[in-house]
Amino acid sequence: MNKFKIFALFLLILLLLIGCRAGVPLKAQPSQLQEIESAFLAGKWDEVITLGKNLLKVEPDNAAVGFVMSMAYYMEGEYELQGEQRSLALQDEKSIDTVVTWCKDLVQRFPDNYYALLLLGSAYRYQDELNKSIETYTRAIEINPNLADAYLGLGAAYFAEEKVDEAITYIKKAIEINPRLKPAHFSLGLLYEYIDRVDEAIASYEKTIEIDPDFEEAYISLGGLYSEKGEKDKAIKAYKKVIEFDPEGEFGIYAKEAIEGLEGHTDTETKP
Repeated sequence: MNKFKIFALFLLILLLLIGCRAGVPLKAQPSQLQEIESAFLAGKWDEVITLGKNLLKVEPDNAAVGFVMSMAYYMEGEYELQGEQRSLALQDEKSIDTVVTWCKDLVQRFPDNYYALLLLGSAYRYQDELNKSIETYTRAIEINPNLADAYLGLGAAYFAEEKVDEAITYIKKAIEINPRLKPAHFSLGLLYEYIDRVDEAIASYEKTIEIDPDFEEAYISLGGLYSEKGEKDKAIKAYKKVIEFDPEGEFGIYAKEAIEGLEGHTDTETKP
């Protein structure tokens, strides 16, 4: 498996789609945290982001607030911002411990709020508590059977346990509920690729691009699969899209090298 496949699978595992041992202390005034909590529990994602930004100006190391913001970005479909905010929030084990502790407290106070459970399920995954993550996502689904993001979280948790069939089942359920959920289609493509169901993986990546024509990771994956199938024109077309998005970055450089390899292989084949 090449480094880009490993990177893509890493994205799947970490997708979400958020009194500890030695965590970053939460210094925010209760009223400030309560405003963010109330907005999050009500699904007011724009409000969560606005309040969180204001608080992080004062307390940039507040891991819990940063993690809640990352989930709000995810729910808004701002996946790049989600990833950036999540990385800032979860810089080390101490930060992860703080986030889990805060999320557990939120669920204890609001045990029937499926957004709180979704947040805790995600936090457990970053702590590698996969059984707890699965249990918490399942509780969220019991309360709201139409919470597509909880099914996606379950898929990621089961994949981390290498239970691919279960992962595919839950990700398909997420797509059934929300056919436009881009991370679910991309994750399904990764799973199919992982078990060498190439045509199904290609279909999932193509659907991802239909939803978001600028999603370069899907083009990288398509380029590799089309290349494996010997469909060089399609592979080159996919890689060229990557270069458009990221000409000098790691993906762009990889795509250029891949195209050179494909074109060079074609020249070799045509020589007498």
